[in-house]
Amino acid sequence: MRQGNMPSGVLGRLGRQLLAAVLSAGVLGAATTLRAETLPGSTHPEFRSALESWLADDEAQSLPALARLAQDGNGAARVLLGLIDKKSSLQGPWISALPRQDRIALLRAQGGLSGRNWMAVAAPGIDYAQLWNRLWQLDGGLDIAQGFAAKGDSRAVREALLVLASRQEGSFPPEVLATDWFPAALSYLVAEWPAAPGDIPAPDQGDPQLGMVGQTVDHGHLRTWLGQAELAAPLQQVCDIQCPQQSQECALALYEGLGSYPGLVRLGAPLPYLDAPEGFFRTPRGRASLARRIMLTRSTRMREADLARLADISSCAADWLSSEYARYAYSVPNIPLPAE
Repeated sequence: MRQGNMPSGVLGRLGRQLLAAVLSAGVLGAATTLRAETLPGSTHPEFRSALESWLADDEAQSLPALARLAQDGNGAARVLLGLIDKKSSLQGPWISALPRQDRIALLRAQGGLSGRNWMAVAAPGIDYAQLWNRLWQLDGGLDIAQGFAAKGDSRAVREALLVLASRQEGSFPPEVLATDWFPAALSYLVAEWPAAPGDIPAPDQGDPQLGMVGQTVDHGHLRTWLGQAELAAPLQQVCDIQCPQQSQECALALYEGLGSYPGLVRLGAPLPYLDAPEGFFRTPRGRASLARRIMLTRSTRMREADLARLADISSCAADWLSSEYARYAYSVPNIPLPAE
């Protein structure tokens, strides 16, 4: 069995069925036009103001405003809150410190014992929300990932493929490498990669995907790869701001902090419809979300030991992470909850 991957010689039953269905429809060979849609309500001045506050990491201002907008039917607010509710890394210290019922009141729609995720409420009228709901409910296959590609959300494509790979019995079939939407960053999920046929270049010797299939990746080559790869741009953006004097070392330390290559693959702006989504990790909320993601990979007991290990790579990165972790240890704030 290959490290970090499915058995190389076995195609999962689901993968076979999905590929047959999609090929029969002629979809995989067709060109996909990436596009960004405007979510309903995304140009509303109140949403723009709330989004700006959220990116500035002002949860006390932004989340109650987004909750009110969602209750008033704003689709963009509903989608963004749905993602924040599902992804702990997007929840900062303010919302994390609230009692459970207060968090539910801010992040979810009313209904049931614990409220309803706003994405489910938005789904009937927003195709993008439908894709997320289908992924969370495991209702579909490669067509979900391709749907995200058509919406211009490359991060969601990668997340969908990781979810699909974890639920099926084997690797994806080599034919997907010839499609124009399957990300090269997940080539290791394809059967027999890197020897599989397909229109992708040979992997760089520092590419962490090689480690996912049991090959050795030298730290020096990995450091170079992290400084050049588009996929590693979030790490570089954070380090350029937080540790400009140790930028390369910082990026390596943050990568090690993520704990795995799939952790890096999942990084990206939560929505492709944010202003300049490629710069999300230059914003205070984006940088905080990376620290939070790393923090959540370790138990509280293990964090200090892990920070000491990362400090051997970059003392600046370890100090920054330590200061971010400390933000989650304070008293419960008073909050203006949305009206019933």
